[in-house]
Amino acid sequence: METNLQVLQHERVPLTALRDFSTLFVTYATEYEPLAAFYAGNYRDPEVRRGLAMRVAAHPRDRATLVEVLEEQNARWGLDAATRRHIEALRDPECVAIVTGQQVGLLGGPLFTLYKALTVGKLARELADELDRPVVPVFWLAGEDHDYEEVASVTVLQGAEPVTLRLERPDPDYAGPVGRLALPETIRTLLDELADLLPPTEFQEPLLALLQETYRPGVSFQDAFARLLKRLVPEEVGLVLIDPDDARLKALARPLFERELTDWETAHARLEAVSRELGARYHVQVQTRPLHLFLLEDHRRIPLDAEPDGFHLRGEDRVLSRAEALALLQKAPERFSPNALLRPLYQDWLLPTLAYVAGPAEIAYWAQLKPLYEWAGLPMPLVYPRALMLLVEPRIARWLERYQLRPEALQEEPDRIFHRLVKEQLDGELEAAFEEARRQLRELGVRLRPLVERVDPSLGPATEAWATGLEHELDRFWARVLKAGKRREETLRNQLVRARNSLFPNGVLQERVLSPVYFLNKYGLELPRRLQQVLSTDTSALQVVYLQ
Repeated sequence: METNLQVLQHERVPLTALRDFSTLFVTYATEYEPLAAFYAGNYRDPEVRRGLAMRVAAHPRDRATLVEVLEEQNARWGLDAATRRHIEALRDPECVAIVTGQQVGLLGGPLFTLYKALTVGKLARELADELDRPVVPVFWLAGEDHDYEEVASVTVLQGAEPVTLRLERPDPDYAGPVGRLALPETIRTLLDELADLLPPTEFQEPLLALLQETYRPGVSFQDAFARLLKRLVPEEVGLVLIDPDDARLKALARPLFERELTDWETAHARLEAVSRELGARYHVQVQTRPLHLFLLEDHRRIPLDAEPDGFHLRGEDRVLSRAEALALLQKAPERFSPNALLRPLYQDWLLPTLAYVAGPAEIAYWAQLKPLYEWAGLPMPLVYPRALMLLVEPRIARWLERYQLRPEALQEEPDRIFHRLVKEQLDGELEAAFEEARRQLRELGVRLRPLVERVDPSLGPATEAWATGLEHELDRFWARVLKAGKRREETLRNQLVRARNSLFPNGVLQERVLSPVYFLNKYGLELPRRLQQVLSTDTSALQVVYLQ
């Protein structure tokens, strides 16, 4: 699809200039080789990509069932022509996938969720050209997670301040997959509150209409998220969404879950070994446990703890024998749910995944997974860092230019930035000039007094009083200057707070806090297409995008 959208200005900031990222992530994204032993291959190397694509495509999997499920699922969320073509392409034994995923956050989650989808779309197109084979972009809806608090809020800027709206928990006793939860009536109230927070713009009406259309009472968290994401990502991307919480998909993964139930000791030993090595050199992102399955039961997602003769349901006085667990798996595989370390294997049991597009924390825990892929007999995908982006609004860009500041400088504590800026603006020259004027006034009084006394000795004290009065007037004027300086400093402080809260709210990179809704309201629903246009799949640096 052709577009006449103006290209946004952009620049790159080295990851080493950012504070929030682990040594493991920065090393992986900028060097790779020191971490090569922990991953499937160098994601930047075309020969590595080509060789792995052949192995992934050749690995046996039930593509027909996968396509059937995907067609049905995507019909619920928006099955455009490009997505339909991509789903059908998965029937082709030569077809591979570029996959990413995220929890089903309220109103689309933070900005980085959108960046994941845009990265996977652009990367799939580039690799299809490079590999001369079908490459499909897939977004894995992580709706089986059960941490409601992680997905139930949205943060926007109101003026200079970040404001967070939270959706009350529909059922306080519910502890199952969040994606299954139906949105409560209070979603309408939250959207009304959001409308009051957002500044009036020409784009507000269509944005709010879209949010009200996708986030309706009674719609599940997952369906609402999926429908909104499909509307935000440019249609030509053909993004394929997948809901893994599906009985047919769980049935396909039954052999993987069975192996976990019967040979967890081997998997756990391998995980422990690689985690020790990682911990000695970098850090361990996910603490290992013997078993990596949950049981879904009565609106709960219950961890299974391995015991010598079976599996204990954590928090309950119940134990499943190994035979009982295997029988349940045969009868109802949808009752089982993988945890963070088994989820990638479930994903790649279903999908011909050439590369997984991952955020910084995900890249860290993927470093633990190579032994698990070997244990499961699965080809491990490449791990590709997602695009890291920082959106700079025009007003903030002008302020940065005025004070000759780089965007990344606003990571620093605001008081330190403020004092440095004030010192640069008032470098002592003004105060020294007033002090010199006082000295000259005092000298003037001293010089004039004997000259005046020659005319009339009685005027000597008056001459001194006159000079002192001039000095007092100078002091009063200095006080006015100081007051004006303080007003200017207060303005500077307010501008600094606004700029920092826009780029690093609460000291954290913008993409992890702010919702896309804030920017869509100001720059329109075409903004994702404009970002897709400028996004680079060279993700070894922060991409700073100057909005217009």
